[in-house]
Amino acid sequence: MSHNNTDLFVFVAIAALVTVHDKPLLKRACQHALNDGVSMQELCDILPHISVYSGVPKALQALEILNSLDDIQGSNTLLIKRTEQQLKTALTFGQLPFGIEQQNNTVFELASLGALFALDDASNLVSEQLKRCVLLGYSREQLELLVIELARKVSSHIAMRAKCNLEKHFAMVG
Repeated sequence: MSHNNTDLFVFVAIAALVTVHDKPLLKRACQHALNDGVSMQELCDILPHISVYSGVPKALQALEILNSLDDIQGSNTLLIKRTEQQLKTALTFGQLPFGIEQQNNTVFELASLGALFALDDASNLVSEQLKRCVLLGYSREQLELLVIELARKVSSHIAMRAKCNLEKHFAMVG
């Protein structure tokens, strides 16, 4: 996955929308992402990762939404089935079958941040995730751009929560 900042922020918004379970906005955001060149593979790949925060049932419902979309890049039946199996395995056994590439992917780390911003009381987890994102090379300015994306595509309430968390985090680290 090779993306610029704007592309990466799409994953943050989608993760937040999965977490708050806003089906109409999620469907619109995912279709726009597909139309803008994000692959169905990339959209499916973030679901098991963010399900840790959003919950497996919400990730499975997001998968249903993805399955209903027009994928201009080709058939997604096998991909949807594989992702569904990963999520159902997580639901049954309480663990996700992550490969090495999924554990260390910066897109997944930003998506996790989006999911955490959408949760009401996750400030400690947000703080830890912000530390990870900074260690991965994201600047304060890049992370602050997430607030704009969340305000545009998710909600002003979640964007404000993200802004407060970012300010708190960077005030603590100086």
